[in-house]
Amino acid sequence: MRARSLPERSAILNRLKFAAARKSDGGTKGEKLVRFVLAVVTLVIAALLVLLGLAQRTVFAPADSVTATSQSSSSAPLTLLPASALKAYEGRESIHIAGAKDSFAAYGRTADIVGWIGDTTYNRVSYDKATGDFTTKTVDGTSSTAPDPRDSDLWTAEYSGSDLRFSLVGDTDISVLVATDGSAAVPKTVSVTWPLSTATPLVGPLISAGLLVFVIGVLLFAWAVAHHRRTRGPRRSGGGKPPRLKRSERRGSVRSSRKAALGLTSGRGPRGRRMVAVVPVVLVTALGLSACSSDYWPQPATGDSTSAATPSATATAAPGDDLQPPAVTVPQAKRVIARITAVQTSADKDLDPKLAATRFTGPALQQRTASYTIRKADKTAALPVSIPSGSVSLTLPQQTDSWPRTVFALVQSTTSTKVAPVGVMLVQESARDPYKVDYLVGLEAGAQIPKVAPATIGAARLAPDVKLLALEPDKVAAAYAAILKNGDTASSASAFQADGDTLRDKIGKPYKDAKAKKLPSTASIAYSSKVGTEPSIAFATNDAGAIVSVSLDEIETVKPTKDGAEVNTEGEVKSLSGVSKSTKGIVATYGVQLLFSVPPVGSSDKIVLLGFSQALISAKEAS
Repeated sequence: MRARSLPERSAILNRLKFAAARKSDGGTKGEKLVRFVLAVVTLVIAALLVLLGLAQRTVFAPADSVTATSQSSSSAPLTLLPASALKAYEGRESIHIAGAKDSFAAYGRTADIVGWIGDTTYNRVSYDKATGDFTTKTVDGTSSTAPDPRDSDLWTAEYSGSDLRFSLVGDTDISVLVATDGSAAVPKTVSVTWPLSTATPLVGPLISAGLLVFVIGVLLFAWAVAHHRRTRGPRRSGGGKPPRLKRSERRGSVRSSRKAALGLTSGRGPRGRRMVAVVPVVLVTALGLSACSSDYWPQPATGDSTSAATPSATATAAPGDDLQPPAVTVPQAKRVIARITAVQTSADKDLDPKLAATRFTGPALQQRTASYTIRKADKTAALPVSIPSGSVSLTLPQQTDSWPRTVFALVQSTTSTKVAPVGVMLVQESARDPYKVDYLVGLEAGAQIPKVAPATIGAARLAPDVKLLALEPDKVAAAYAAILKNGDTASSASAFQADGDTLRDKIGKPYKDAKAKKLPSTASIAYSSKVGTEPSIAFATNDAGAIVSVSLDEIETVKPTKDGAEVNTEGEVKSLSGVSKSTKGIVATYGVQLLFSVPPVGSSDKIVLLGFSQALISAKEAS
């Protein structure tokens, strides 16, 4: 082996030192490649995460609604869409009804609609969880037809037309009735659409994670580039030493190195690097803002009801909640009063008792029917108390889900301050009957209605012989009649408040005595009274007392006291009886409707007359 010279050994040693320095500075080419590959893989993962997040709102976006449809070929005249089917999913229901030229649909409380259907054959729609659609079953009844359901007082809202579309507004106890005219077959197609939650709670986490991984990838890439540049040293040709530079050249090289370090050289300087850095910052900000919606993030569970993509549970009553629902809602009561007022106006104008009978009954109808007869003979005669065109200031429905039903309301005129508010007692005998005015009274000036339960709760209707009041409701009329006849000497006078009672002056003992004195000596007058045939109505108040409506008949009998003498009639008695004079005498009956506030038993308060209506209801020749 040839011995190497000293210069050769020195050159070999320098090469080994140079290789070791390059390895310690930047590593092998394989390690450099790993850094770049790691950065690229990280950026790819970031892109996939962001794309997957965006896909949640596009390709993988959930449906915004679900629809169930019922197709029926039944000849039944009615279809019931009960609350259990309507609430198959949570959310506001949108209903579509088609398949008939003149479709009808109404929604209201379930008990009301079931009561109206009665014994009529109908189709009942149910929701099948297994198929996610409606099924229809025909329920046979004793009748194949029903009355026309339009304009029933039971409906919360109703719709008519060939192609019906509407949304429900109400609580969980709402059902829908579908029909045509009550006789023809129902529309064939009934569908319900519910909104579903479109929240995508993975969007926010996915995009945020993608952005975070993107930032990490950018940093890894920058790290790989930095290492690559740092390890790029000068390349020697042939392993020799670089040429020795003159002093002036060495100074220029040092200046160039300083400029490069300060970024003053041409090409991609600091400005270029700043522009490159702005791109990811803008991208991160834009994508970050796109994921700010609460629908894009998981939300904590709350007690609020939200739309869900699964059928909802059937609502049940709270334990111990045994209160019956109110007979009507406030909007229902207002609509009923408006309809009655319209009928009243038309009937009063045409003096039509048959039309009046469609919305009046009992004592209220008696007064109106008699007044029409009187006005046909005397157009100047006054009508009895009427419902003014105004606002319903108080609604007190009975707590019940059966019939008959009763509602008390106060109506205040909005056109005249001289018209006293009226108290209206409404009665609905059956589900298919309209509400009718049973008692109608004008309130006394300064009358204070006792505090009652809100319309959303309603009040109990008390039995006529309830013992929890200072006086039983069915005894109030007779007790007050004694006061009208005998005044303060009546045994019941101490139980009633005299202040503010103007009816005593109109038809009480002073009035009766003064009228008797005006008669000639050839005639006599006798007064009697009897409790009206209409049952008393009592609503419980908040103080354990009651608002009580009663009626009584005040009867005046005028007869001649001598043979051959005659009794002459005049005014309303003459118009109603059609008799101008009689040797037998005349019997005139005045119907009196009364509204009282009755305190609870044991109370020191007195019974207060809140309002009344008094009018001639009968006049005839004595037998």
